[in-house]
Amino acid sequence: MSMRSGIVVSDPDDWTARALQASFVRRGFDTPFLDFSDLQAVIGEGGSICSRGMNLQDLDLLVIRDLGRHSAGDLAFRFETLRELERLGVLIVNPPEAIAGAANKFATSLALQRAGVPTPRTVVTGNLDEALSALRVFERAVSKPLFGYKGRDILLLQSGRKGAEGDAEELQGIIKRQGIVYLQEFIESATPRDIRAFVVGDEVSGAIYRVAPKGAWISNLARGGRAEPCPLTGEIADLAVRASHAVGAVYSGVDLLETPQGLKVIEVNGTPSGRGIFEALGADVAEKIADLVILLRESR
Repeated sequence: MSMRSGIVVSDPDDWTARALQASFVRRGFDTPFLDFSDLQAVIGEGGSICSRGMNLQDLDLLVIRDLGRHSAGDLAFRFETLRELERLGVLIVNPPEAIAGAANKFATSLALQRAGVPTPRTVVTGNLDEALSALRVFERAVSKPLFGYKGRDILLLQSGRKGAEGDAEELQGIIKRQGIVYLQEFIESATPRDIRAFVVGDEVSGAIYRVAPKGAWISNLARGGRAEPCPLTGEIADLAVRASHAVGAVYSGVDLLETPQGLKVIEVNGTPSGRGIFEALGADVAEKIADLVILLRESR
């Protein structure tokens, strides 16, 4: 069966995009890279949606590695384009709503709560007094940008560390920059690390520990963390699959924390890298993703 497909990625040297492309090529499908920085939509008679000279409406499948990040305006344009292509019958993986829901940490937190997936206590507010109250209750809290990625702009706050005025000034600065503050209770562990479980469909392909560099507490691999094998338990598999399904993802990277009350899910990544799990476990998740999305397309 002939299938027309493409991979949306801003960096042609991206490890995961190349692994996905190779997996599709091995199955006989030419799957070129498409950079949405040159995305063009024409509305009206003879309308089209094109990238690099290719009419995307003619595709059967579009795999999203990343949409690129510039401004809220062009990101909204790219997202709405994906929704329109989906409406026209193109299979988008991950689905636009899943990518948007996973990218928005508040939306993820709500989805996890609705699905009954344990997650750390979280407060989101634009009110300084409410933010101060939450910080006092948590004592230590992690401030994350609502649409952050790769562990950037994450802050560890401690109530009273800078005095009452210092706390207020710090939180007010976050609210001024971001419009709101997203505060999640900080859960300390003897070894600063989290667990990244890679979910494809209804199964976990493997799990790794992401261990923070010496003297640091942020464990993202993009921030210098290292990947180590993590035994895949039933609890990890159950929570990771439920979390992935909660945001509607075909595949995802689910981040979990070890706590005295058991595992808790902190984030779901709708455009995850497969490099860490490959280097730590030798698991090529791109192969499983390719098999699943081809099956999904053929079953439509």
